[in-house]
Order: sequence, then C-alpha cells, then structure tokens
Amino acid sequence: MKYKVLIIDDSSSICNTLKSLIQNDIDIDVFITKSLKECVKILLQEKGKFDIFLADLGLPDAPNGEIVDFLSKFSIPIVVLTGSEDIDIEEKFRNKNIVDYIIKDGISALTYATAIIKRIIHNKDVKVLVVDDSKTFVRKTVDLLNRYKINALCAYDGIEAYETLLNNKDIKIVLTDYLMPNMNGLELTKKIRKDYSKDELSIIVTSDDSSKKIPAKFLKYGANDFLYKGFSNEEFFARINSNIEILELFDEIKNKANKDYLTGLFNRRYLFDIGSKVYSEHKLEQKTFSVAIIDIDNFKMINDTYGHDIGDIAIKEVARILNKNINSNAIISRLGGEEFCICFYNRSENEIYELLEYIRKEFENNQIKINDLILKYTISIGVTLDFGKNFDDMIRIADEYLYVAKKEGRNRVRTNESRLT
Repeated sequence: MKYKVLIIDDSSSICNTLKSLIQNDIDIDVFITKSLKECVKILLQEKGKFDIFLADLGLPDAPNGEIVDFLSKFSIPIVVLTGSEDIDIEEKFRNKNIVDYIIKDGISALTYATAIIKRIIHNKDVKVLVVDDSKTFVRKTVDLLNRYKINALCAYDGIEAYETLLNNKDIKIVLTDYLMPNMNGLELTKKIRKDYSKDELSIIVTSDDSSKKIPAKFLKYGANDFLYKGFSNEEFFARINSNIEILELFDEIKNKANKDYLTGLFNRRYLFDIGSKVYSEHKLEQKTFSVAIIDIDNFKMINDTYGHDIGDIAIKEVARILNKNINSNAIISRLGGEEFCICFYNRSENEIYELLEYIRKEFENNQIKINDLILKYTISIGVTLDFGKNFDDMIRIADEYLYVAKKEGRNRVRTNESRLT
C-alpha cells in the first residue's frame, strides 16, 4: 500500500516543488489542494485516509490557521508551513497538535519538510520505551511519540523497564527518568549497557534535577543523550530524531559491512564471525546445529552461454528462494560466486533434510523468464548434521558432502544419512 500525503497551500510553485522533492525520495502519492474547501472535498473523496498533512497557515478561505484546528480531528501528523516569522503565531501553533512548524524561507525549508515526511513514514518501524514513575509524564510523552507515529511502550521503574526490554528486542530507544523506585535510571543504564552497545540501542535520560553533574555521570555510564524536563516539543522531537538517525546510520554501515551487495544475504565475513559464535553456544548447550552448502549446477556454462548479467540473475534467484523458504532459526549467506551456506540451529535433523530436499525440488521445477530466454537450472546441496571439531570443520564436511552430490550427478542433497530416521 502506498503512503499518501496531502499538501494544502495556495502557492502552485511551492506545491509543485514539494511534490517533486517528496516523490523523488519516496514512493508516495501526493495530493494538492489550495484552500480549506478543496481540502474538505479531497478528504471526503479519500475517506480521510492520509499519512501526513502539510498545511499552510494563510489560505484564501482560512487566513488565520483555521486549517490546523480542522485537520487535528483526523489524528494524522500535521506539518505547518508558513511565510510568517511572527514569534507569537509560532508559539500559538506549536502548542497545538502539530509535528513541526516550518517557515517557508527557501528551498532548504522545503527540503527539510521532505525529510520530516520521510522520517514520519519510517517511524512505523521505530519502538521507544518510556520509563518514569510519573504517570502524567509517561502519558504526555507517549502522546508526543504517537503524534510522530512512533510506537511507544511504557514502564514505571527500572525493573519493569528491563523486563519490557527483554520481551521487546526491537526497542530502539529507552527514554528514562533518573530518580525512580526499585531501580533508578543510572542503574538501568548500567544494566542495559551490559546487553546493548550504544550503536544498537539509544538511552536518553530525562531529569528535573538541574545539577550539571548528572548529565556527565549518565554519559560516562553509556547514555546517548540527556534532556532536562520542561523541554519543548520541538527539542524533544529533535533529540528523538537525531538518535533514531544515528542508529539508522550505524545499521546502514553494518549492513554494508555484513551483507553481500548482489543478493542482500549475509556475506562470508559475517558467516564466519557469527556462525562460529552460534556454533560454540549450541555445542556447549548440546542443542542442534547443522551446516549446508549449496552450489548452482553448471554455473560456468550459464555465464559462458548467456553472460554474467544472466549469471547474476541466477544467483539472486537462489537468494530469493532461500529467503522465501527459510524464515527462522537459520543464518543464510553467500560464500562467494555461486556458492551459498546455511547454518541451521534448534531444528531437527529430519526437518532440515526435508526442507533442503523441498528447496532442491523447487529449483528443479523453477524457471526464470528473461525477455525471450527461459532460464532453468538445478542446485546441489551438501549438509552435515554432526558437530565437527569446530565451525570451520563443519563447513569442510558439508563441502565434502556437496562434492559427493556433484559426483553422483548433481541436483541432489547429500549428508550422513545414518543420522536420519
């Protein structure tokens, strides 16, 4: 489903520039209206189903910002656009249910508005935990986060917060008070940092204690940011956005370092780093761990006959089918060339063998249409169900079973079948 933005502004040049900027960056439908009357009409037509409003305060039939009060009824983020630099007007509207207040002073303002839209759309994947023993503060803060379309959870002391964090591994920011019963914010920060690094989860501390020593103390023990209570909505959103964007930047860097550029699967370096750790954990706890090596049959012939572009399509198709069929308890990676590796954990040996056989058959029956070409190919798979001496040894054994599969005629799965029941 496409996202939808409604722009309400009587300037054609601003509307067209905003639409161009937005659609250049995001796959989104942009609707333009130039008055309150037109706005009402399009909202009725679209049944009020928009993701964001961008509204000018000075419309021909709503010259004093009446549009904001009207749009507030829809519980949809509102970004105010205005040519007025009047501080009193700005203060008045910042206290209303808006996300941001942007003065139209050039292309930079419109670029910023586009960035806000992009941020709001991406916020659907962001989860923040608010921790404070004041129910009033928690309620107000959760309302602010929801206004920005951020998913918010709450806890009322450090112990409850830590338990919530354990049960919600996708939390990206913890916004915690300092002084709380049972476990205070500093103790919570220390505990969290034993499990999460600063590039995995941000901790923003809030406090109404004006001591200058408190922020430094928290930052030393792993907090990312600090807010004195009584903060403005503008400062709050700026801090939240900054921390989210830093985490996303770290994720992007990690992805580039750990992912294969062609398939999006994990790369060889990540496989040997994480695979070794998962292997050691499961061997120590005597839990199941298996390694499969997959290779495209006659891949050199595909490259020689059709060219490397078609070869790349064949490789990407392997990644697509593996991702489609394996969605849990596995690390899927591209070793290099036409070779792939899957590490299975906490799965029965029979289940693994049956799944790999199912995937092999899917390739056997699969065909890729590329213009006038119908591409068909098979795969061979070697899998070890036994713990080797170490992770590298398991890779070697799986590769030996792959060699057996190739030698026996390709398009088959080979393993230590005595382990199967």
